[in-house]
Amino acid sequence: TERTFEILLAEDNLADVELVRVALRQHQISCILHLVRDGAKAIVLLQDLDHDPKAPALDLCIVDMHLPKRNGEDILKCLRCTERYAQTPVIVISGGDSPHIEETATRHAAIVYFRKPSSVNEYLRLGAIVDDVLRKTGGVAA
Repeated sequence: TERTFEILLAEDNLADVELVRVALRQHQISCILHLVRDGAKAIVLLQDLDHDPKAPALDLCIVDMHLPKRNGEDILKCLRCTERYAQTPVIVISGGDSPHIEETATRHAAIVYFRKPSSVNEYLRLGAIVDDVLRKTGGVAA
C-alpha cells in the first residue's frame, strides 16, 4: 500500500511552494505538506511536534536557507536538538549559490543541497530527489 509521508516545508516564496508541490505530485509522492512561511514558525512547529507524543513522525524536512525571522540554519540547529526529529532527513534549498550555505547545510547533516534552478523543468527534479531520499532513509513502505 502507498504510504503518506509527513513532510515539513519551510519556504516563504509561494511560487517555490507551488513548484515543490508540483514536483512531489509529478513523482506520485503521497504526502501531507506542513508548510511554514518563516523560520520562527518552523522552530515553534518543530518544538510543538517534539513535545507532542501523538504528533506524526516527520519523514523529511525541506528547508529554504533564506527565511524571514529566523534562517534555515536556526531551523536545522533546532531540528538536530529535538528528541524525536534529530535524525530526520533534510533537503536544503536555496536561491543563492554560496559555498557558505552549502557548508552550513552539510554541517547540520542535510542530505541534499538543492540550488533553486531558473527553469521549471530543473526545479521538478526535486521530486526525484525527494523520492530517492525517502527510499534510502526507509520512508517508503516496501
